[in-house]
Amino acid sequence: MQEIELKGVLEKVYYEKVNNQLPLYIWQNKKVNGVASSLCVKYGSIHQEFKLNGENKYRKTPKGIAHFLEHLNFYEKDGTTATDFYNQFGSEVNAFTTFDYTCYYVYNTIKTKENLDHLLDFVLTPYFNKKMIQKEKNIIIEELKMDEDMPNSKLYFTHYANLFHKYKYKDPITGKAEDVKNTTLDDILLVYNTFYHPENMFLVVTGNVNPYEIASIVEKNLKAKNFNPYEKPKIKKIKEPTNVVDKITELTGNVEASKVKISLKTPLSAFKNIDEIELRLILSLLLNNNFGPTSDLKEELMEKELINYLGFNRSIIEEYALMTVSIETKYPKEAIKYIKKALQNLEINEESLNRKINSSIATLVLNYDDIMGVNNSIQEDVLSFGKIIDDIKLHLENITLEEVEEVIKKIDTDNMAITILNPEK
Repeated sequence: MQEIELKGVLEKVYYEKVNNQLPLYIWQNKKVNGVASSLCVKYGSIHQEFKLNGENKYRKTPKGIAHFLEHLNFYEKDGTTATDFYNQFGSEVNAFTTFDYTCYYVYNTIKTKENLDHLLDFVLTPYFNKKMIQKEKNIIIEELKMDEDMPNSKLYFTHYANLFHKYKYKDPITGKAEDVKNTTLDDILLVYNTFYHPENMFLVVTGNVNPYEIASIVEKNLKAKNFNPYEKPKIKKIKEPTNVVDKITELTGNVEASKVKISLKTPLSAFKNIDEIELRLILSLLLNNNFGPTSDLKEELMEKELINYLGFNRSIIEEYALMTVSIETKYPKEAIKYIKKALQNLEINEESLNRKINSSIATLVLNYDDIMGVNNSIQEDVLSFGKIIDDIKLHLENITLEEVEEVIKKIDTDNMAITILNPEK
């Protein structure tokens, strides 16, 4: 088993590729009672078209099928569900589907072996039939009806539709009612058999555990299962135009004050001379400095009562970097002017940069008090880079003002999308 030293934070992550198939990451914390285990599949809502070895044409599956499959996987052959099993231990079990992956997780304080074994069992030994699928269709469609009334969801996906011409990120993760109705047992089996394979998955276990015992549990469990060779499906690549779809879009919803999202869309190719990890850190530092809790802009907007809320987010979507600012306001036109001006004139000085870097390092160290936080951080590393990033602190310390200023010059401040969700009149 490999021990990965996390430089500068006095922590280590244990790594092993179990049975030469399933990557396993373990972080030990003897100060807590709980254990968090996450079994992740590199298959999400955007993976709608793919082809298998030897095939010439791409197969197309219904939108939302990754989320549909997540629901179905909880059913067990004896008529119970995975939730029923975990209730006997007082453990928490759940799952979520994102654009990029699906994750099944368990949090327990007792019987770690039983909890971990069953996580591997219910995800890797599925039970699907037509009756179950029809039952779950009705449940999911009812969920979709409720989601349609959720303002944040409405704003989120409308905003992504304004940003992207072709990327599947503009499609709801759940799909729409028609997609759910059209999903068949054959579709489910195709997706499961293609993507739910240990070589396309990874397991993260964090908490009060013995790493070698965890590896032994996983190894015995996998050896008792038979897996077909992994076919390494090829996901269809999509070429996304550089420009945004709509500069500004307004819609209405069940809100008391307007909710607004403003994003800059910049091709990653513009930053080809910047270290990939440091680019992500720099974009976050810039957003924090210009729109964070202690920023001059937030203080000014709050004093003038122009906003009720101000938040920000940095994300890497395929070949693009997004910088997004979100606000809630009763005066959208006035507030948007301030945000646009700040995004088009991003700034930071040496003193502020050093302060933000030191704050980020402190947060990095403090995060190791939270086993779920560490679990999520490992997931993000594996999905973004295919491995644990063991020198984040060093990357932070290496960032210079000159490098940050170079990034600012490359950000496409003209390629901006604004989406406004106004109260219904």
